[in-house]
Amino acid sequence: MILQTHCPIILFDGQCNLCHFCVQFILRFDKQITFKLCPMQSDKGERLLKAYKVKDPLSSMLVIDNIQLYKQSDAVLFIATQLGFPFSVAKAFKLLPKGFRDRIYDWVGRHRYRFFGKRTQCKLLTEKQKQHFL
Repeated sequence: MILQTHCPIILFDGQCNLCHFCVQFILRFDKQITFKLCPMQSDKGERLLKAYKVKDPLSSMLVIDNIQLYKQSDAVLFIATQLGFPFSVAKAFKLLPKGFRDRIYDWVGRHRYRFFGKRTQCKLLTEKQKQHFL
């Protein structure tokens, strides 16, 4: 069973500090609650990964919009575009070949724990921030 929501869902690695930074960035700038956030390691996250048959999920932040799944650089550019100006300017990176963008994304992804570390505990959320999560 796939979870139904009117907002795009961002699935992220709940242990990754780089992903944590990205989530904090989204919480700060997603004033209209455009996105719902969900750690991949949660029950809901695992159900979504299974429903969308995602292999090696921790290698990419994912966005589910309706039935469309965005991965790697496409997911990041989708998020930036939805956050509006000035972040939507990032869509200019779509001019670069997807293979090139994804190679850079994958390189950062492979080294993210070494560069940014891992989290062992979650930050407590405010009531407003909780609205962003599934």
